[in-house]
Amino acid sequence: MMKVYVCVVVVLAMVQLMVEPSQAFTCSDVDKSLVQCMPYLVGSAPQPVTACCDGVKQIKGMATTTDEKRQACGCVKDAANKYQNIKEDAASGLPTKCGVPLSYPISKNIDCNTCFVMELRSA
Repeated sequence: MMKVYVCVVVVLAMVQLMVEPSQAFTCSDVDKSLVQCMPYLVGSAPQPVTACCDGVKQIKGMATTTDEKRQACGCVKDAANKYQNIKEDAASGLPTKCGVPLSYPISKNIDCNTCFVMELRSA
C-alpha cells in the first residue's frame, strides 16, 4: 500500500510541474538581458552585438502572456529611463536590428497599460 501511495505522490508532483505556469521574471532579469546592448543604445557601437540580440530573444521568451508582456514592457521602459543617454531611435529599432519582433516598442515613453489593448480585444 505504501508503494502505491508513493507512486501517486510522485505522479501528482510530476503533473504539478508540467502544468505550473511559466517561471516569473523580474526587471532585474530584463536588465541583465539588455546589458550587452548598452554600447549600441548609447551610440558607441554601430550595430548590436550577438549577445545583445540574444538578450532581446530572452526577453521575448520570458513574456508569453499579455500580462507578462505588459510586465516586460514596464521593465524595458524602466531600464530605458535609467540611462538618459540612450538614443530613442536605437532603442525603438533594436528588435528589428536583432530580427526579434516584440509586441511592444522599446521606448522611454510607451504606455505599457494601453499598448496591449488590441491584443486583449482579439483574445
